Amino acid sequence: MVLLFHYLSLLNVFDAVITYYGLENSYIQEMNPLMSRIYEADPSLFILTKLAFSLCIYLFILFKKVPTSSLIRGLTVFASSFYTVIFFLHCYWIVVLL
Repeated sequence: MVLLFHYLSLLNVFDAVITYYGLENSYIQEMNPLMSRIYEADPSLFILTKLAFSLCIYLFILFKKVPTSSLIRGLTVFASSFYTVIFFLHCYWIVVLL
C-alpha cells in the first residue's frame, strides 16, 4: 500500500505540472468541475491544491498511518489506474499539439 501511495502522490504532482501547462496554453480543458473552478479563480491556487493533495498522501506515509483495509486498497488501485490513464492522455494531447 505504501508503494501505491507513493505512486499516487508522485503521479498527482506530475499531472499537476502537465495539466497546468496544457491549461495555460489552451491545449486541454480541465474536466473536473471543482479543479476547473479553482484554476479559473487562480492558476497558482490550482497548483497549490494539487500539491497539497500530494502532501496529504505523503503525510500518511510519513506518520506510518497508511490504511490497509481492502476498501482503501481497492479505491487506491482504482484511483491510481484511472489517474494513470488521465495523465497519459494529457501527455499525449500536449505532444500531439506541440
